[in-house]
Amino acid sequence: MRWRVVKRVPINEVVNRLAIIEKKYGDSLNKLQEDFLRGRLDREKFDDYVEWSSMKHALNAASEGEDFEYYAEEEMEMSILKIKSLTMKKLEICDYIADQHVTSINELAKALNRNVKNVYNDLKFLESIGFISFTKTGKRNMPELVVQEVTIQLG
Repeated sequence: MRWRVVKRVPINEVVNRLAIIEKKYGDSLNKLQEDFLRGRLDREKFDDYVEWSSMKHALNAASEGEDFEYYAEEEMEMSILKIKSLTMKKLEICDYIADQHVTSINELAKALNRNVKNVYNDLKFLESIGFISFTKTGKRNMPELVVQEVTIQLG
C-alpha cells in the first residue's frame, strides 16, 4: 500500500538535495529559470526547478533570521503489518506533539495518561516509519513531528 506524506525536511537534507540539483544542472540553472518563465520545461525539469526554487527560498529566509521550514511531498510503501501497528494511541501521540511543545517523554506520557515505557516504544515505532524524529536537547531526546499530512493511496 502506498502512502503520500508531506514531511518537514531538515536543513542539512535540504542542503544535500540542493547540491544534487545544482550538480545535475550546473551552470544551466539560469537557463532552467528562463525556460520555466517561458513555460518550456518538461515535467522532470519543472519539478526540479520548483524544488530548487523552494529550497533556495527557505534557506534565504533562514539566513535572514526566520525559522527554517521546508516541506516536501514523498511517497512511501507501507506494509500491512506496519499499517496494523499504527494504532489510535500512536496517532494520539502525533496529534499531541503537533499541538503541544513536548519537553520530555515523561511529560508526554503523563499528559496522555499512559505508561512511559509504552509511550517510548510507540515513539520508536513512529520514528521507524518516518512520522517523528528525535532532536537532542541537552541530555534529552525530544520527539518532533515530521509528517504534516498523510494520504493513503488505494489501488
